[in-house]
Amino acid sequence: MNSFEVIWEYKEALAAGFATTVALVGLVLLVGTLIGLGLEWVCSRLLPWLRPAADLVAFCISAIPALVLLFWLYYPAQTLSGFTLSPFATASVALLILNTFAVYRIVADAAAEFPKQYTATAMVSGLTRSQTLWHIQTPLMLRLIAPRWIDQQVVILQTSVFASLISVEEIFRVAQRINSRVYEP
Repeated sequence: MNSFEVIWEYKEALAAGFATTVALVGLVLLVGTLIGLGLEWVCSRLLPWLRPAADLVAFCISAIPALVLLFWLYYPAQTLSGFTLSPFATASVALLILNTFAVYRIVADAAAEFPKQYTATAMVSGLTRSQTLWHIQTPLMLRLIAPRWIDQQVVILQTSVFASLISVEEIFRVAQRINSRVYEP
């Protein structure tokens, strides 16, 4: 049996794995981005005193390797808390934490770097606050944020592969089952 025949025979399992990866990355991308944007908005508009704490947490989270966070959330955290989550839910929580604080830092950095002369020029030109926001600030902020945000989402996609290591025993069992059928010892 060649490789293509193996892939064809187990196409349902491969499709299910692909669908799970897409669901995990899609959830983390959407929710993590929204929470990260919301956290930056809260820190800049409502509770500016919260920014140093959010920056400290973001720094600490970025210093922890993703695999360490995944394992910690799956094994000791669940034992200590008494909660038991599925590997998908555990991976979602870990990747959401990573993505939320990364997006927060990306948006906070872009807001700090935003040239103030553009808003001043818009005001002098007679644009209202909402016109300035939608026609000047939003496009320029998207231009500042987009490259780093895309890089971060690629990192989340790559890190989702590590999420499968949470249930590595199950993966080995499936691989052994496929090997025993394909190679018929």
